[in-house]
Amino acid sequence: MAPLWFADPRRRFERAFARAASQAPAGPLADYYAAGSPRLYTAFSDAELVCVDLETDGLTPQRDAILEAGTVPLVQGRLQVGEAKRTRFRPIQALSPASVAIHGITDDAAAEALREDDALAQLLPLLARRVLVAHFAQIEAEFLDRACRRVFGGPFVAPFVCTMQLQQRWFGGKPGEIVRLGALRARYGLPHYAAHDGVGDALACGELLLAQVAHKPGSPPSLAELLRR
Repeated sequence: MAPLWFADPRRRFERAFARAASQAPAGPLADYYAAGSPRLYTAFSDAELVCVDLETDGLTPQRDAILEAGTVPLVQGRLQVGEAKRTRFRPIQALSPASVAIHGITDDAAAEALREDDALAQLLPLLARRVLVAHFAQIEAEFLDRACRRVFGGPFVAPFVCTMQLQQRWFGGKPGEIVRLGALRARYGLPHYAAHDGVGDALACGELLLAQVAHKPGSPPSLAELLRR
């Protein structure tokens, strides 16, 4: 039988967060950890979350770059659309034509963006002390971790809610099945948004989470029930 700290995602996160905080060098990443750990022992309706979407130049964190981060706060069950933020990252190398065709961020637009260290310094305070919400959250988690290790020399640790995983856990589905954000939103009658825009996809993910919570049978969920396993 797995020990309690391993079975409970809150306990796993707390250990990983404390370990990462001890490794972070002085600077924006250390400031992120110094802001403190998010409150995980609370109801979803009282929680502070932030919906996150990364647009990247591919799907391999070791090789590909973050081009844009969109964030929309989700506080006490309400999306704070007026506080949505877009952070553009300047890639080191030229963008691949295939990725430009998907996200529409050209080399000229990317050249006007922030250097990776400055972009992370702008983004990290938006994530501090909050639970992150993403669709297929593994992508956001791995890219942010890789970027922080590369720029600051320390890992990025945050608690995540994954709307794709949540759908499988609560409503059934094939284990490991990848269901696109737009296709899943359609199941709840949510409107179609243009994909591959950081802020737009972050908002779309937040709306999906609220629909999932509203349709979940039984009592309102705690934040712990939502966390990525």
